[in-house]
Amino acid sequence: MPEAPYPKQKHLTIIEKNGRHYFKVQFNKTKLGLKVNKTFTKYEDALELINACENKYGKLTVKGLMDTENERYKLLEQWFTDPPIRDYLDKYIQRYIDPKYAHLDKNKPEDKYKLRQKQSTLGMLDICLNTEIDHEVETEFKVSRLHWNETVRTKICSLRPKELASSDINNLIIALKAKGMKPISISTYLSRASVFWKKLPSLNRDLANLPNPWLMYDKDILTNGNKIFKKKPFRFNHQTLKQLAKTIKGKNIRPVVHLMYKLGLRRQEAVLLTKEQFFEQPKPHLYIQSKNTERIVYLNERQTRFVKSLIREDKSRLFDYEVLGFDGSYSKTMESAELNIKQHDFRKDYISRMIEQVGISNSILLSQLLGHTTPRAIERIRNTFPEGKAQFTDQSEILKQIGHRNSRITAEHYYSMK
Repeated sequence: MPEAPYPKQKHLTIIEKNGRHYFKVQFNKTKLGLKVNKTFTKYEDALELINACENKYGKLTVKGLMDTENERYKLLEQWFTDPPIRDYLDKYIQRYIDPKYAHLDKNKPEDKYKLRQKQSTLGMLDICLNTEIDHEVETEFKVSRLHWNETVRTKICSLRPKELASSDINNLIIALKAKGMKPISISTYLSRASVFWKKLPSLNRDLANLPNPWLMYDKDILTNGNKIFKKKPFRFNHQTLKQLAKTIKGKNIRPVVHLMYKLGLRRQEAVLLTKEQFFEQPKPHLYIQSKNTERIVYLNERQTRFVKSLIREDKSRLFDYEVLGFDGSYSKTMESAELNIKQHDFRKDYISRMIEQVGISNSILLSQLLGHTTPRAIERIRNTFPEGKAQFTDQSEILKQIGHRNSRITAEHYYSMK
């Protein structure tokens, strides 16, 4: 009688399938909590596990190994069915952030600035999601959360989307404030994270009804109960303007400062201005595209002459500065004159002058003239900006101020639905 190729063993089942042998080990010791159900392709491996299970001390070792393996299987299953926020962030960057900047050339000054914006966005998301916080977890004790909360130290990126709560955002605010961040900066960071969170349903439709805790945090924790976003009218006094004019006279930064103060251009808009953005028809104007918005800046005769004087035939750009290079030159000039004037102060002064002339009630027109995406930015300062009588009493005077008398042109440029 031929000898069996594999001797029979207790707890061992030999399975033959497609010409191959498989060895299934089943072992159950209820008292020890040991339950084994594993299949091997080698008879020796199956036999080794059986011997370990039958050994007094080997049972404990096998139990530890099985528990570890089961835990790994659970983690792997959870990763497939409910991935952490970290994985959603990676997909968000691949789908929305990288394509937005893929066409840019890091060697071009105008593109280099936009790539800095990309790094700024990624940096904000990194700080929001990778700062350690106290995350509340369920507890077996029947104690009110008012008296005691069981927490674990973790990062938001390690949580599952459904685990994130407004209490986590509150704890993040506390952690960021402890690092010395200002409330207004923290608010900007949370807004960036909220934009990312709103895209989760497009990455996983199962999250369509997921609430947005980035918008539900306790604002009093952020501001300590003080209202911090109070906008006030900003105007330079005559003495400051006189000293500024004396300081920048003959300096290379002077024409850039002029564009920021007289036309309300943002720093990067002025520094990176090109002659292709200047048009003389139907009325002299600059076409400005910044922060995903576009606007027309109309020029009067004096402003037109000034812009023309900056145009160079052999170069597209009006200035050789890069944004960071201009920052350095500007800072040194202001420090040497002991002037505390931020670059954005010129635009703030321009906005105040424009509101005084047009009237804060005309928030829609103002938002279009100033390049804001919505009138809300203007309407937020309604209660803090004095509602005086506008310098213009009718539409023709407003049209004259912004560079033309034709209301059709205003309608085309300011109120088109394109």
